[in-house]
Amino acid sequence: MIYIGEYFCGIATNDIGTDLGPRVTVMNPKGKVLARVGRESYGDQSGRFYSPHGIAVDSRGDLYVAEVSWTDYGRHMDPPRELRSMQKLVRVRD
Repeated sequence: MIYIGEYFCGIATNDIGTDLGPRVTVMNPKGKVLARVGRESYGDQSGRFYSPHGIAVDSRGDLYVAEVSWTDYGRHMDPPRELRSMQKLVRVRD
């Protein structure tokens, strides 16, 4: 499996970022997309991201996603505030 943290920086035609990230994409070794997490623009809710940066997977297939959210967003907020920098996403079994 290949896990990719994707970043969205905004474009004039889709400034909210729907379907463009920030997100995590899971692919097989041949490049076929198997799953995507993070359809909406950035946010604090589970499964939404600011700036996915590092990804780890445990033996159960759960994902741990580290983000550079403070650097990218938190310090620019008025007033500045702390943002989540790590989240665990539990794999859903079929």
